[in-house]
Formats: sequence, structure tokens, C-alpha cells
Amino acid sequence: MILCAVLAGLVVAIAVPAASGQAGPACGASTTATLEMVDGMVASNIDRGELGGSETQADLAHVEGAPDLLAAVAADDASATRRAVERLVYHHFWHIVRLRVLDASGNLLADFGGPDVIAPVAGVLRSAAGAAIGTFLMSVQDDVGFAKLEVRAIGDPIGIYVGGLLVAQLGGVFPKQEPAGTDVLLAGVRYPTERLTFNAFPIGTLDAILAVPAPAAALVSESCAALAVAEIGRVAERLSLRFHPLVSSYDNYVELVHSETGAIVVVRIGLRSIAGSEGSGPLILPRSGTVSYEGRLWTVFSFAPTPPATIYLLVPTS
Repeated sequence: MILCAVLAGLVVAIAVPAASGQAGPACGASTTATLEMVDGMVASNIDRGELGGSETQADLAHVEGAPDLLAAVAADDASATRRAVERLVYHHFWHIVRLRVLDASGNLLADFGGPDVIAPVAGVLRSAAGAAIGTFLMSVQDDVGFAKLEVRAIGDPIGIYVGGLLVAQLGGVFPKQEPAGTDVLLAGVRYPTERLTFNAFPIGTLDAILAVPAPAAALVSESCAALAVAEIGRVAERLSLRFHPLVSSYDNYVELVHSETGAIVVVRIGLRSIAGSEGSGPLILPRSGTVSYEGRLWTVFSFAPTPPATIYLLVPTS
């Protein structure tokens, strides 16, 4: 059987034995690789959201439409550009952590913000007539902020390295030099690692090292497919804790879980849909097992943090 996952906007198929809720051999030697795959997928989707999510798009519009910035760049005034950039970075109503502005010839006018920044997004500054007067590079997240997002969603200890040196960590004390192997020792416990490479600001890359804990004892005998679905469900449960109260934030919650896991998310009370990432979902939803929907077979994970409502995740299988 194939388990499908969303990674960087693409559907990725991973060969696994049987789907959750069906008989199948224990994941065995593939257990670690399965957990690493799911956790790496979620972390990569977090980065993708920082590159092109709705908040990032809104922040791009703030920069592109800033009158003081446009006037300063058009006048080739570095001091005024710096003041405009600082205003945008320090603004209370949006979250820009670094902004770098160049004139039309590519000369640097201003660069302001944090030193260790992830997910740079480029844009063009234009005059009222539409002519390009400059360019910019913007980021809405620094390395520490990304680590916090990963721990809130996945919970794996994470170390972030730039040029082989540690610049951020959360959930454990990582070595100062980037570990070269496939595992890392944290507080006397050896963890297998998932190594992910993302774009750094303004150029180059950084490595995020996830220390992936062993699965819960109850999951050791599960198939790889069941293990993967359970891990996606665990992420969804962790993300539900970010909303206070959850019952007032179902729409935002289902979009976040869908973005970070790729699963279809439906919230229901009985047969009545309260929220959904892609509509109301199948007419009848089991609490677990599989369901046919829109010509495909889906594996179902459910939990009920706010009774009588139940949250359902539909993970594609084929």
C-alpha cells in the first residue's frame, strides 16, 4: 500500500504495508524512517507556509505599498530608506523580522533585522507608474521562531545550524558543531535525526536537525501506514493546543492543520459539519479505518478535544 503525503506543495508517495485500521505487518526496521518522513514533511510544510502563507502575502503587500519606502527608494536616499525599513520591521500589526532593500541597480540601501533568519521572500518596488525602482528581500521568521513553530507542532528537539555552527535550539542542548552522522546525543539519550535544508537570509542555506523520539509503546507493533497516520494525528492534537478557546477558532485551526500535514480536516457535531479545510467532507465519517471520498480512499484519524465536536483527519491512501 502507498501512503501519500503533502511535501512542499507536492503529493509524495511513500511505500508502506497496510493502512491504519487494517491488518498488516509491523513496521519493524522502517519505524524510524516512517517517523522521520512524517516529521520532516510537517517541518518542510511549516517552512513553505513562511514562504507563501497568507500572512506572508499580507506582509509583502505592506512592503510593496509603503509610501515612505517607495519615496525613499525613488530618491535613492539611503537614510530615508533605513527609517522606512525600520518602521516596517518594528511595526506592531504585522511580523517582519528582516528587510533588505536595494535600488534599481542592485546597490544596497538598507538591511535591518535579526541576524539568523529563515525563509527569505523577494519582491519588487514600483513607482506609481509601474516602473521598477528597486527590489527587496523580506522574511517573516527567524531561526528561533521557526524552532518554536516546529516544537509546538511536532515536539521534536531541534537544532539549527548555519555554516556548520549552532544558531538556535529548542527542546534539547545540541552540539555547537553540526553533527555529521544520522543521530545525535542529547542529555545522554541518542536520537535518530532528520536533516532538512532551508534557504537562509540573504543567501545560502541552513540545516535544521530534528531529533526524532522513539514511538509510543502502543505503536511499536503497528504497520508503517498506521504509524504514519498516528504521527499526523499527534501533530493535529498538538496544534489544537495553540488555540484558546479552540471552539472559537475551528476555521483557523483546520486551515493550519491542513497546511502543515496535508490532511483534509473536518470538524463535526454528529452529522453536522462545523468547519472543514475542503468543504464538509464525506456524508458519513467513521472514527477510524478508511472511507471513500471524491473517488479516493482515505484513512481516518479522529479525536474529540472539545465534546460534543469531533475532529476528523483524512489522510490519502492508494
